[in-house]
Amino acid sequence: MGRPVPLWVLLLFILLFGVSTILFGWAVKSALSGNENRGAFGRTVVWIATIPTTTYNAILEFFDYVSGDFEDGQISVQREESADYTGFQPIPAVPSIEIPGLLMRANPSRISNGWRVLAGAFQVNGRVENAALLISPDLKVVKIWKLDEIPVNDLEPRPKHRKFVHGVEILQAGSLIFTFDGSISLQRIDSCGERKWAAGGKYHHAVTLDDTGETVWTLGGGDSIVQVAVEDGAVLRSFSKDDIVAKNPTIDVLDIRRLHPNDVAVNSRNTVGKWLKDPNHFNDVDPLPTNIADRFEGFSAGDLLLSDRSLNLVLVLDPDTLEVKWWRIGASQRQHDPEWLANGEIMILNNRMSRDYSEIFSIDPVTFKKTVMFDGRENDFYTRIRGKNQFLEDGTIVVTSPQQGRAFEVDRDGNVVFEIVNLKPESDTTNYVVSELRWLPRDYFDMETWQCPLKY
Repeated sequence: MGRPVPLWVLLLFILLFGVSTILFGWAVKSALSGNENRGAFGRTVVWIATIPTTTYNAILEFFDYVSGDFEDGQISVQREESADYTGFQPIPAVPSIEIPGLLMRANPSRISNGWRVLAGAFQVNGRVENAALLISPDLKVVKIWKLDEIPVNDLEPRPKHRKFVHGVEILQAGSLIFTFDGSISLQRIDSCGERKWAAGGKYHHAVTLDDTGETVWTLGGGDSIVQVAVEDGAVLRSFSKDDIVAKNPTIDVLDIRRLHPNDVAVNSRNTVGKWLKDPNHFNDVDPLPTNIADRFEGFSAGDLLLSDRSLNLVLVLDPDTLEVKWWRIGASQRQHDPEWLANGEIMILNNRMSRDYSEIFSIDPVTFKKTVMFDGRENDFYTRIRGKNQFLEDGTIVVTSPQQGRAFEVDRDGNVVFEIVNLKPESDTTNYVVSELRWLPRDYFDMETWQCPLKY
């Protein structure tokens, strides 16, 4: 029988292991935050740190391959039995583009005249791609931007079928800024699809251009709100949920999912506790445009409209002082994409998770009056998670229902005048996810500045 290991040896081993883990983590962090000339040691520690993630992704891909879901395991949704595609036709496209499964139904005399950009996952020329499609005013797909990530800070991106395009902004020069759920970066490509920059970080859900056209607002890891320069992807400012909580000590709407210590017996003054899983889940940030700022009492141009999904909360925040100027909790349920309206109200896509249908409503921030703008029961509209909406000057509402693989436009009279569905080819049960349908005015693009002019 062997001799037992002395306790001091065991404790020494634990201590050395802990210290080495801390040092290794510090080395990885230093290497990732340093410059490109981090040397062989920096490259080595980062490579070692990525082994678990790389192995995990390889295992997932193996099981995807075995199960037959290798191409689209995370970018598809089950087709609903109630789905009715009567009257839909394949969407026209220029000769170099084939997108089988993308179907359209439209009333050309009733739709808003302009460009449309549809982002999501599609089968393009025989391959499944994350992409943005440019649809011309005469409803023809005339251009495709393929959306993917490159390694950033020595981190490898997820495979394209394991991430969902979630956050796309389209610039007038035909350039796109985009990110994914499950991203390692925020990326910008030009009108030719060539990458202009890639900024490392776990960005997600939203990319929103401000009035100046020089910066975008997006959401980062750890429930942070981030402003990024359009020109080079530099982070101009960033603040976290904790920063907002600290600046608003008398407003407790953001920390109701924090678990305080069970210290009632000693009547502690301690207010620090653990956050429950995914306590906030910010899913949209939208700066107040200057041209309609005077319609909103108590708000200023540039104030940020935020959606906090986990708390069923919509709030308005001053990005300079972090003062919470307005909030409404419980009017919506797991909502997405609040938008400023020119009439001084706020429009919200109300997912109504697990409640049969979704809806679009507006709310008056002064009176809190809620007005349903589109009832999902009228068009079998229900997206349990995700979703986008847009309001046009002529009263049209543009709605994206990702979990149904569809998007549609409703005119001011409540009629669906344009609809697009994204079917998985050769499948009777599956649709591909769409992330967002965006309408743009006919004169939006400055195509003389495009590096790859449209030819159609």
